[in-house]
Amino acid sequence: MTQTTVNPGERAGHAMVYDPHNDVVVLFGGYSFEGGYHSLSDTWLYTYESSNWTELSTTPSPSSRSNLGMVYANATNEIILYGGGQATDTWSFDCQTQTWSEVETDANPGVHYSHAMAYDSQNNAVILYGGFGAGGELAGDIWKFDVSSREWTELQPSTMPLDRYGHVMTYDETIAQIVMCCGNTAFQGHQDDTWTFDVSSDTWTRITTMGNPDRLKWPSMVYDPVNHKSILFGGQVGDTSVDGTWIFDAQSSSWTDPGPDSSPRGRINTGLAFVPAFEIVVLYGGMGTDYGGTFNDTWAYSYENNTWTDLSEIDTTTTHTDTTTTTNTTTTTGAPPPEFPLGVLMIPAAVIVVGSLAYLIRLRSLRQ
Repeated sequence: MTQTTVNPGERAGHAMVYDPHNDVVVLFGGYSFEGGYHSLSDTWLYTYESSNWTELSTTPSPSSRSNLGMVYANATNEIILYGGGQATDTWSFDCQTQTWSEVETDANPGVHYSHAMAYDSQNNAVILYGGFGAGGELAGDIWKFDVSSREWTELQPSTMPLDRYGHVMTYDETIAQIVMCCGNTAFQGHQDDTWTFDVSSDTWTRITTMGNPDRLKWPSMVYDPVNHKSILFGGQVGDTSVDGTWIFDAQSSSWTDPGPDSSPRGRINTGLAFVPAFEIVVLYGGMGTDYGGTFNDTWAYSYENNTWTDLSEIDTTTTHTDTTTTTNTTTTTGAPPPEFPLGVLMIPAAVIVVGSLAYLIRLRSLRQ
């Protein structure tokens, strides 16, 4: 398998979803520091069998944005996109025609970014939870987009997780519920709790698990419908991005660390998508918070073999070396993720403020 010289470029905060109609991974948006910080509005398609990236030019399309939500709805063979940055629009990507169109709705969740979304195939509904609001405040609301009626409705469950951002969600078909974990709650810090949400009964349940991932924010997670597992990678512990791989089995309520021999370098805000025909998780890009760089590498993870494989072209400008693997990958250094409101840094909790300032100082020194 040979990686082509064309790829979506260094970026983080993008979204990736598998399109079974065309057997491709669809990537949209994100942010880049290449040529100065800017948000992105491009759409790319990735074919795993040929390891080929192709940019898709389509008009109209969503505006530039990062830290958005995007899911595939199998009942209508479309991808639903919401939020990111200050956007409040809903978009549909028709997988048959490979075109974007805006969905007109009577109501919407308002500004949400660094939120999480999952598609419940049993109820044909997209669920959105948490993130940041327009003023940088933490959001703890939960919304349902009915794919049939094309309308958003705010739900009102009696029990709720702590408000948070940088968390992840997947729909697990074996329990017909959404699984949510991790994220940052600001005052209570990074979390390692695991919750399920039952759309039919509008109920959150915190579950007791055997094992748990690290206390993370901004990891990425995707559901593997072949092996019936949720696969989580990366995230941030303290000020450092990590390269951990975690597996969640909803039927046994267990988290396990498979400990692959090598892995992508630690990162946040990466994209993951599962390709069923090859039983492979595809990873692209992300940002390393410990040095302020963004990536343009493509990786594949096999649950069966517990191996990460670097599919990127080895023809680059910067060499990264760590204890797990050596990867030649183009990166661009820059500031912390732009979707991190300064208001959150200034909360009246000394330990969090000091830690955040140290994080900013470290990144600035690394850019000099």
